[in-house]
Amino acid sequence: MKHRVLVLMLGAFGFFLAGCEDNTTNTPVTFIPAPPSNLMALSIDETTVRLKWTPSPSESNAEFKGYRITATSGSQTFNPITVGKGETIVEIKGLDANKTYTFTVAAYTNDTVSSGISIQWAVAKRFRGIRAFETASANGSGIRLLDGTNLTIANGTEWDVCLDTRTVNNQDNWAFGSPQASTYTDNQGRFIRGAQAGQLAKATIIFSDSTSQGYVPYFVVADSLEAVFESQAIGSGKKQAQIMIENLQNQAKSIVFYAMVAPDNSANPPANQYRFAKILLKAAGGSILQGTSPNRYVEIDYSIQTAVGVPYALVKGMMSPVNAPVVKIGSQSLR
Repeated sequence: MKHRVLVLMLGAFGFFLAGCEDNTTNTPVTFIPAPPSNLMALSIDETTVRLKWTPSPSESNAEFKGYRITATSGSQTFNPITVGKGETIVEIKGLDANKTYTFTVAAYTNDTVSSGISIQWAVAKRFRGIRAFETASANGSGIRLLDGTNLTIANGTEWDVCLDTRTVNNQDNWAFGSPQASTYTDNQGRFIRGAQAGQLAKATIIFSDSTSQGYVPYFVVADSLEAVFESQAIGSGKKQAQIMIENLQNQAKSIVFYAMVAPDNSANPPANQYRFAKILLKAAGGSILQGTSPNRYVEIDYSIQTAVGVPYALVKGMMSPVNAPVVKIGSQSLR
């Protein structure tokens, strides 16, 4: 989809409308455009955010000119940016990592400006083509998300997410997600085998839905991270759980899901020290599982906040991660 790429520049925070020196008196304002709606965002990389909105219903009016985008971050203000009628996707470049920005979009004419709609967002680090291999492989089944490193079970305590391909309840059940929910760990979240035996796995949180059957990971079917925009309400109604996305052997399409990454392996990591990630499990040829035995794998693209406590998508009603249940692979019951 065509979109405009714009560079954000520091400067005086002002917007000057054509005709502002018109000294004509008693000239009525005949038209104030309706604002756009449904403002959404996604992080492209460590310097770029993409915005998208639903156009103003006033675009059909001859006086309608376009949209004004403004941004602030703390005490910083930036020069407004304008785009024309019909444009509803823009990329804002020149942003700084570890800062939260407030973006506001309003409709304008030569003489008037609508009320604005706003969203808070931050840039995120992007990784592509990172793999986790099946349990039987000599290659790593886990991934450390902050730097995109594939790790074997010998470094399992550093896994943020993992691929689990063991048979569960005498059935194939390929699963990807939280290490404490996998068969690599026991019911206390500690590794069962190898050099890491007895050590606690990281408490990675996956946003989930709660159903009458238990917790189910929340995901969106999409071909890329860029295909999925978020709004400030992304976490509204979602639960936090240590859980895995199961039965990947039956999943034919790519999916996007959301995670909170623990800072360490402590039993109760501070809630404000988690990092937020948006993860694409990629499908190819009608299957998420790729390669041949014993080195089959899944491949992910993802964005992750390098700063702790900065929500990737501003999440409403978040509870402390210490209260997030662990849903063991192959079971809808909680422990």
